Amino acid sequence: MLVAALSVTAASAADVAGLHHEEQGHGEAVVLIHGFSLDLRMWDPQVPALAGSHRVIRYDLRGHGRSAAAKAPYSGHGDLLALLDSLGVGRATVVGLSAGAVIATDFALEHPARVARLVLAAPGLGGFRTPPLPWMAPVFEAAAAGNGELAAGRWAATPIMALLRDAASTDAVRQMVMDNARLWTMQRLEQPLSPPAIGRLGEIAAPTLVVVGTADLPHIQQVAGMLAHGIAGARLVTIDGAGHLVNLDAPAEFNAVLLQFLTGSAACACEAPVN
Repeated sequence: MLVAALSVTAASAADVAGLHHEEQGHGEAVVLIHGFSLDLRMWDPQVPALAGSHRVIRYDLRGHGRSAAAKAPYSGHGDLLALLDSLGVGRATVVGLSAGAVIATDFALEHPARVARLVLAAPGLGGFRTPPLPWMAPVFEAAAAGNGELAAGRWAATPIMALLRDAASTDAVRQMVMDNARLWTMQRLEQPLSPPAIGRLGEIAAPTLVVVGTADLPHIQQVAGMLAHGIAGARLVTIDGAGHLVNLDAPAEFNAVLLQFLTGSAACACEAPVN
């Protein structure tokens, strides 16, 4: 079950270049990048599991959570570089989910020496053309009308935001989406990586883990397969019955796979589906 965000007594919190971030634990750095319309609270189930052995850094993407909105063109991978530089982190394991996986992949391409390991969960991919999703039409209509609250409410009810195994966290996910309703009417200033990652996967040399739920959307599962085949040595894990927000829908399984990958455990089940 998704819990409330860690307090500053349990984790240090600060803003760097307008980006709000929190840290907990000591050891090798692990950076957690959330998905669109969510914020760093998305990783609540992972921080306690990781912080006993790692320095866990999570942050709100620009315009999300408590991070400032963009006032000029920027890139997600550029923001991540600035954050790591400010924290004195030379190399880190970079974990991204959905849109966060796009940033993680782009960062691995632009700054390969800064990535110790790469984890791409329910991944998006720069340059991939998402197929038409009819259930998105009402969301876009509300956004075009300037009604961010209505757009966010409709988005929260779409299949991509559904929790299929851990329904107890549904209200917390909806609250995050509603807290970030301003995104639907905000000017989009993020600049995509050029050329896009979809044609450059062979350049990624970092050990890579791809995680996807078997109940995720078909095009997300397609992207997961593309990443697993396109990145040399990448491992693909499927988690049975989990939806798009796989870290929230199946936190115990997700944490186990992530920790096995981080520690290089010989018992890692990364070669086979996780049921």
